[in-house]
Amino acid sequence: MTRNDCLQKLLWAVCIVLPLIIGLSDRATSETYFKFTAVEGMRHNMEGLRLLREAYAAIGVQFSVLYLTPNRSIQEVESGAADGELLRIRQVGDHFTEIVRVEIPVISLPIYAYTNDPQLAGLALDEMGRYRVGYVDGALFAQRMTAKLPDVTPVESPDMLFKMLELDRLDIVIAAENPGDTVMQTVGNGRIYKGSKQLRSVEFYHYLNRRHRALVPRIEWLLTELKEGRIQITHTMER
Repeated sequence: MTRNDCLQKLLWAVCIVLPLIIGLSDRATSETYFKFTAVEGMRHNMEGLRLLREAYAAIGVQFSVLYLTPNRSIQEVESGAADGELLRIRQVGDHFTEIVRVEIPVISLPIYAYTNDPQLAGLALDEMGRYRVGYVDGALFAQRMTAKLPDVTPVESPDMLFKMLELDRLDIVIAAENPGDTVMQTVGNGRIYKGSKQLRSVEFYHYLNRRHRALVPRIEWLLTELKEGRIQITHTMER
């Protein structure tokens, strides 16, 4: 790395970090308490919550979280009624005009198939055409993954999804490993089987209403530092 490269990186870091030291500017200075929404039933919200609380605490912002259905959760942010949404997949940001995406993924989740027939546990996605497949309604990653399958049922919640699997109303369900692994332990009496191979991995991003777009570079920098361990987490996760 040349001396010029080093100086450019240092200048970039100063531009990001200096406002954190000075404090929030403009609108964020007077608004130190935000309201975020999140999709109810997404158990991995807690992992994202931990990281985002740390990132926002570093710039003097606290926030509450309102858990809603998938559609209402993002619409609250789009309308400006909420300041942001905790976690959503990348594609969601392409369908709204009043939200901005924080481009550093907050978490990445492996996606698996779960089934009530151990003989189906090794199926790839393109081998599921003969079977009844379900996913949690509002999970766009699962909707896209199953778009070419002929018999697909969206279900209201993870618990209900796995219950339908237990009752043999579905053959296979598509779900994130968390909550999938947790729910399968409480439903099915040991007769639900996790797929033998990961179908894909889905990254989840944080979104803000457009009025807070000036905060995006700071949150991106902080998330990077937190995830790489260069900033020590000192706050405990809210339960």
